[in-house]
Amino acid sequence: MNSSEKRRKELLEQTRRLYSDRREPPAVHPRYGSVYYGLYGNDSEENTPAGTFGVRLFLAFLLFAGFVTMDRQEYEVFHVNSDWIVQEIETDIDVAEVWKEL
Repeated sequence: MNSSEKRRKELLEQTRRLYSDRREPPAVHPRYGSVYYGLYGNDSEENTPAGTFGVRLFLAFLLFAGFVTMDRQEYEVFHVNSDWIVQEIETDIDVAEVWKEL
């Protein structure tokens, strides 16, 4: 690789860093790092909380599978069967009445 190719490669890397979507904090001296991160926060990806969508989806799948099993096998759990569940889902509720009862 000759000098012009090296220079082009360096310029390309500089341009990528300049227009990159990834934001990095500026170079901070270690002595002042805690102050900087205290003011602006540490936005690293490892500190972001994990979402609960996967857990909720899994729970919904288990509940649906349990409902289908109750319906097909005609099981009754705690005096509740699939017909009662469907009836409760279809029941219209007046929200104003519920708030008055609370």
